[in-house]
Amino acid sequence: MVTTSAQRLVTPVAAAAVALAALLAAAGTFLDNGENRAREYLFVLGLVAVAATAVFGFVVPKALARERRAGVAVALSLLGLASVAAFWSGVPPVLAGGGALLGWAGRDARRGRTASLVALAIGGFALAADVWAYVGDVTGWF
Repeated sequence: MVTTSAQRLVTPVAAAAVALAALLAAAGTFLDNGENRAREYLFVLGLVAVAATAVFGFVVPKALARERRAGVAVALSLLGLASVAAFWSGVPPVLAGGGALLGWAGRDARRGRTASLVALAIGGFALAADVWAYVGDVTGWF
């Protein structure tokens, strides 16, 4: 089996998504009111671990094995964007990261190229929106 560059990126992208989610959750948990809320943080880390296992352990590798992956890419990116409404869950970077990776993998595909690029853009936007939501929450902007 030939390993593509996108398949080699699954682990680094998963690690980056989990690290971003953990960092943002730590900021949101411990900088908000300065209280020690370790249980909340551990709960969010659990959600992140479950989401990362599902997305990067099953969904992304299975989609990368198929030629037509644009639909999965768009779905993950849109789920990542929608989940920004619950940014505190830590899940948006995982979903958006998976969608963006699949979108990047399909950027040169004969079929689904446009959808892949849309997924890449939505995934990137969802990541930025998630960071913005945390910054706004921690600083009290909204």
